[in-house]
Amino acid sequence: MKAKKFIFAFAMGIVFQAGIYLYLDQVLFAPASDFQIGGTNQQESMGFGAEPNGQTYYSYDKRFMATIVDDKVSIYEAGKKGEPQRISLHGRKVSFFEWLPDRNLAIFATHGRDEKTGRYGVYIAQYNPIYPDRELDTPIEDAPRDSKIVDVAYSTATNVVYMKLEVDKDKYRIYRTDANYDTRRIRVQAENIGRIAVFYDSDTFFYDNLRTGIVYMFDGATSSWREISPSGKFRLVGIDGQEIFIAEMNRDDKVVAAYRGRLKKGFSKIATYSTPEDFSKITLNSMREAADKMDNQKK
Repeated sequence: MKAKKFIFAFAMGIVFQAGIYLYLDQVLFAPASDFQIGGTNQQESMGFGAEPNGQTYYSYDKRFMATIVDDKVSIYEAGKKGEPQRISLHGRKVSFFEWLPDRNLAIFATHGRDEKTGRYGVYIAQYNPIYPDRELDTPIEDAPRDSKIVDVAYSTATNVVYMKLEVDKDKYRIYRTDANYDTRRIRVQAENIGRIAVFYDSDTFFYDNLRTGIVYMFDGATSSWREISPSGKFRLVGIDGQEIFIAEMNRDDKVVAAYRGRLKKGFSKIATYSTPEDFSKITLNSMREAADKMDNQKK
């Protein structure tokens, strides 16, 4: 008899505990917004540079979510129901979209024929969902037909934007615009350009030449340029503050070593790969980790 009472009490305890979990999951911790905000990994895994179609992008604080479907961009705000903000693209398609890492400001590029004039155009735009009436839309005046912007580097402190315009297979141009809407083409020492980057606090632009394996620096204030990579074949990985990270490539275009450097100080090796790695697997975070490990070993 005691055994039956124990089994009954144990079963009732399980039912009660399950009821608590159901309440916590579906009531107390239920999301307040109409959409589920994903994590940082989901945002970083988006194919920037590729034509986004039906993709979702989140602002740095997860307050806003942008969805892109064909030629439509919708901006949702967490916790608010109703119709989202819709950005008019005038019949054009989006080739690049990104939220700035420190504010609720979206940078995006469009291309295609205008639904009213029928003329082909390429545009770089800024959109602030807090002040939607202040949308900025700047045309690239001499952009060839069927070209499109596939990457953007933004200097947050100087409001200078560098754009990588694809004009043909493995052929690119670089354009620059600023807070005064002065948009112009930058003549660079490369046609098959890989990654681009810019210092956050100065008009100092970086890019690499995939054919020659040289990494370059361009000074937007003086329009001067120079090679910054050591002898050999290198690719630009990214910028962290004033530190520049590059990867050394072998003949098979695999990464064999990582370097960290600063302007006017040169580069030093921070990691060697016993097994050559694909460049696509080398991230700025992995470079930071390698640099921190080397710094700790010196202490």
